[in-house]
Amino acid sequence: MTIKNILKTGKLALGALALCFTFGAQAEEGTHNGFFYSMWKDNGNASWQLLEGGRYILTWDRSTNNVVGGKGWNPGNSNRVISYKGTYGDSGFSGQNSYLALYGWTRNPLVEYYVIESWGSYNPSTCSGGTSYGSYQSDGATYDMRKCVRTNQPSIDGTRTFDQYFSVRNPKKGFGQVSGTITFANHANAWKSKGLNLGNHYYQIMASEGYQSQGKSDITVSEGVSGSSSSSSSSSSSSSSGRSSSSSSSSSSSGRTSSSSSSSSSSSSSSSSSSSSSSSSSSSSSSSSGGDGDQLAGALDASSVLLLLAGLVGFKRRSRSAR
Repeated sequence: MTIKNILKTGKLALGALALCFTFGAQAEEGTHNGFFYSMWKDNGNASWQLLEGGRYILTWDRSTNNVVGGKGWNPGNSNRVISYKGTYGDSGFSGQNSYLALYGWTRNPLVEYYVIESWGSYNPSTCSGGTSYGSYQSDGATYDMRKCVRTNQPSIDGTRTFDQYFSVRNPKKGFGQVSGTITFANHANAWKSKGLNLGNHYYQIMASEGYQSQGKSDITVSEGVSGSSSSSSSSSSSSSSGRSSSSSSSSSSSGRTSSSSSSSSSSSSSSSSSSSSSSSSSSSSSSSSGGDGDQLAGALDASSVLLLLAGLVGFKRRSRSAR
């Protein structure tokens, strides 16, 4: 086989992988350009591209029930400062049910947490049946705290009952061009002051999520420098029924565990990460602009193409039950 034919075959293989991720993939975790990523969807025409550094693009339409994904780190860190920039939706996006958030999990205790920078039609600080813990200041904004409990729902450790911690920015970021800094220690300390403890960190990503809506995020994440300290001004906790609509409650949390249950344990996710990493790097190269795809294709030989295709055939799909 000539070099020209090898390159041609490699590009075709990459294109096939990208098409599979767009229409058939259910869940994927791995590393790409020095960042951990987690991507998940349940169905429909949602697609993602893993680009240079901490950048990713997530696009979805109304055929998708729920999709969530992003780039970040594994493990997470309570003292990390996160910077982000990019595009989240557009000026007509406010009616869409979606989040832009720092998102992660811990074990012992099993906790799913969100620091929500922007949201569309549903504010998760009103989650049904949750408990509010007042507010605090961080990075020039007020954040409203709330804890919700998920009972017998999918998690990173299978079907479990676990707490969700929400900190929701007020005022929220707008739509279109966005940027910001999240000093996560401020949020972890505010939660801890209310008895909402984190455990051993699993992953921590700057995620975009859509639920029964349509939209697009083009986000770049990096480690930043803290711009402010936190001063707690929270009121006493209070129980609230939140929204009475069961569909609203479901939409606020359907993607939370979905994004992370592609791994049933830390060890199993580690093995799947290495295999999915190579395939995701391929898909990102084919979808990104510039010379990334040509560089990767140029590095392929006949054996790597066969390995690539074998990985595609062996890709393990995981079905997720919507909340």
